[in-house]
Order: sequence, then structure tokens, then C-alpha cells
Amino acid sequence: MAKEGEHSGAKEVKLTKPKISLSDLTFVIYVTTVEKISSSCNHYTEKEFKKCGAELECGSNDRFHIQVENLSHRGISKSSMAGVEIKCEVIYKDDWEDGGFIIFDAQRPLDTNFGWLNNDLLAPNRLYRGLVADIELSDNSELLDKIDLQIFHRGEGRYFSLDDTLSYLQCFYLY
Repeated sequence: MAKEGEHSGAKEVKLTKPKISLSDLTFVIYVTTVEKISSSCNHYTEKEFKKCGAELECGSNDRFHIQVENLSHRGISKSSMAGVEIKCEVIYKDDWEDGGFIIFDAQRPLDTNFGWLNNDLLAPNRLYRGLVADIELSDNSELLDKIDLQIFHRGEGRYFSLDDTLSYLQCFYLY
């Protein structure tokens, strides 16, 4: 994966200016853990974390980035995890009745290593092919403590900016 500032050399696609703002969106991240109880029995636990767009900040590089921090108190133990599934739902303008869109659903076994998950994102049109949810999990004393989410464009070898992300997400809400 490209590092910050690196570029694949491919021609960058210019996206339309977003008509929605970050404050229009709520991101709901669902973390489902699988604990192997016995050879024939698994225990599933789901936790939900909400981040309002108005609460999110972009750094000086204007890269879109969601961080859910200080999760240790939730008691999600790395050693008890046989696997983890992380979904991200995006809600537009607090429309909880109609729900939002699940833009990614990533899963993998994690009983030995915390680290990265990558998952292809929905592509509503050709401009958005090759988008990947780049998810990093961090622990603190064997407990899941932080989830970082960014959007990476494989074809262009770069992370999405805030405007890129808003242009992408508005495809699901504005027709």
C-alpha cells in the first residue's frame, strides 16, 4: 500500500465538488467478535460505535480519517477473539428510519494478530472502482482500544481526501 505522499503515477480522476457536508453524515461502526467456546460452538458479540460527521476532524493533509478511540473499557479481548467483523453504515441527515448504506463489511480471524483489514467498498459508478476501506485495529493490554478507518484508491495509489469521500458518499444519497 502506498505511503502518505506517494502516488502511483496513474492519471488522477477529478471528482465533482461534493454537495453534502460531513455534518450531514453519521458513521455507525459495528464490531462483531467471534469467540470459540468449543469445537462446535461459537459466541458472537456485537458492539456499535457512532461517530457524527460534525465530530470528525481532518488533519493538515485533508485526508478523510475516522478514529474510534479508548475502547478498552468495552472489554473486547484480543485473546478471546477467533475472528472479527467490522461494518460501517453511513446515515444521511439523521434518517434512521430508512437507514443508511453499509459501505463495507470486513472480516478475518484475529486470534493471533491485531492489524489491518482491507475491504472493497461499494462502487456506485465507474469513478469509484478500486476503493478500499483501510482499517487498522490497535490494542492496549490485550483489549481492542482503537479503530482507524481511511479510504484508499488502489488505481490512483492514494488515500481519499475529505472532498473525495463526500463526493463518493453523495452518490448513495443524491440522485
